[in-house]
Amino acid sequence: MNSKIVRIYVDTNILINYCTEQQNDVEALDYIFAKRRKEVLFTSSLAIVQTISSLQAKGRNNRKAYSREKTIEQLNKILPKFTILDLSYSDIKDSLDSLNKDIEDSVHYFISQKKKCDAILTNNKSDFVYFNNISLIDNNMARLKQRIR
Repeated sequence: MNSKIVRIYVDTNILINYCTEQQNDVEALDYIFAKRRKEVLFTSSLAIVQTISSLQAKGRNNRKAYSREKTIEQLNKILPKFTILDLSYSDIKDSLDSLNKDIEDSVHYFISQKKKCDAILTNNKSDFVYFNNISLIDNNMARLKQRIR
């Protein structure tokens, strides 16, 4: 799907990688922050909780678990830049009823549809291919700059 992208939902993996300073995701999200207002940039309460959980656990490449204070510091950098969509029972129910193999990513998709998001920014595009009515974008800057102006 290559239609105009206005509303973007940001998946958990991008948030985690941004907070843990993974360069490609930092550049991608900083670019989107510069191009999009909070009113059209979304994530969810689910993604925030998943990010907190990941930050406070030991990470890949021997990354130490973040302290409470460091976790809050990292979240305070990004949360004001998003409209946060709440997880509801209907999102879970819709996800369980869908045929997508990854239920958790289905939950993210259904949350994104509350605001009719045009795209999901994710590092795991294959998790969302079941949903063919939404664009999937990743942290590749050349492609990102072509799709988001």
